[in-house]
Formats: sequence, structure tokens, C-alpha cells
Amino acid sequence: MSSSDRPEASPGAAEWYEAHASPVFLEACYSTAPPRIRHALAGEIRFLDEAIPRSGRVLEIGCGDGRLLEALGGDARRLVGLDFLEPYLHQAAATRKLRPGTGLAAASASHLPFPGGSFDAVFCAQNTLGLLGDLKEPALREFARVTRPGGSVLAVVYSPDSLAPRAEWYSEMHRLGAMQAIDWARSDPELLITGDGHGSESFRMERLDRLFREAGLTPAIEPLGEIYWAVRARR
Repeated sequence: MSSSDRPEASPGAAEWYEAHASPVFLEACYSTAPPRIRHALAGEIRFLDEAIPRSGRVLEIGCGDGRLLEALGGDARRLVGLDFLEPYLHQAAATRKLRPGTGLAAASASHLPFPGGSFDAVFCAQNTLGLLGDLKEPALREFARVTRPGGSVLAVVYSPDSLAPRAEWYSEMHRLGAMQAIDWARSDPELLITGDGHGSESFRMERLDRLFREAGLTPAIEPLGEIYWAVRARR
């Protein structure tokens, strides 16, 4: 199946995450991560901490329960976390040690509630971009719109080498009842779909480069560990 005719994760993605918007689900996600995934998550934090400006306004897209907001909240950064699931934002406020002044906003990644040029940097990690399905293109245009000229848009997404550890991860979550099994008849090396509609994409470098350039961004893409791409894009 080619990248152009692949069935996208959305429009069912929003409904899937709404059905799993609970602390129990996120706890299952991170507690069941296999060693290669855990190693990648730690490398992601190191990359973001180095790449994000030490000061200025910074927006995280898809912040979930605030794991990265907590980890990256040092220095003089003024962080804002955005997620379309309000239960996750409530969980972040209640359970995470967020820096005073950290903002939380509920909205879609493809319709950001901020004026143009509001942020010095925008980042989208934990493969959130690979969960957006047919919202990827409008979301990237929104990331560019709210970033000031000369600012940075950063992303961490799965590379094609992530297939085996992702499949191992989802199989363990299925064993625990957190999601249905992978539907291999509907999946391919760049898109894993479970029986209950969860869809997670990985990206070839050339496709990732094209997506960012079509959004008006100039990306530099590099491997991040074994299974991720790290993208640094300029507005």
C-alpha cells in the first residue's frame, strides 16, 4: 500500500482517544513500553531539552498528561501544553510538577486558538504527528502560523525501523486489555491499525521532508536513536 492511498488513522482517531482518556490508559502505555521504546523516550527528552530555546514562549502539541511539560519546565521557558482531551489536561494539572505559569489549553492541533507568531518554538513529540491521520497537513500549517518568524517547529516521529518495537508494545497493551490486537490485514510497514481503530504512522524521510515543506517550513531531519526521526524546522 503506498503512502498516497493509505487509509488514514482519523477520522476515527478522535473517538478512539476520547474512549481512552483516562489515567489508567496512560499508565498502561508507559508501564508496558519495551526497552527500545523506553530508550527512545529518554532520548526524545534529551533532544527536546537541547533544541527548545531556554527562554521564550514554547507550545507543546498533544501534551497528554504533561509528562514532557514537567521534564522540560526548567530555565525561563514559558510553556503551554495543548491537547484536545480535557481529562488529560486535568490530570496534568493535578499530578505533574509543572513550573508555575505553565499554561494548558484544550483544542485541536489543526485549529490552534492562538494569534499568529505567538510562540518562539512549537514542538510535537511522542509521535503525536503520526497519530493525526488526515489532520497532519492542516496541523503543520497551524504550527507554522503560530510560530514567530525565525522560530522553530520541532517534531519527533517514528521511523520505518520502529515497526518491531511498536508491534511488541501494542501486543503487550492488548494482553492487558488496553487496546485490541493489531489488524495486520489493514496495516503496513508505515501504518499500524488495531482492531478498535487506533492508527499510528511512521515516516520515510522524504515524505516527512515534503510534509514540512508544504507547510511553509524548512526542515532538517536526523535519526534520533534507533526508531525515531528528529525534525528541526525553521519558520
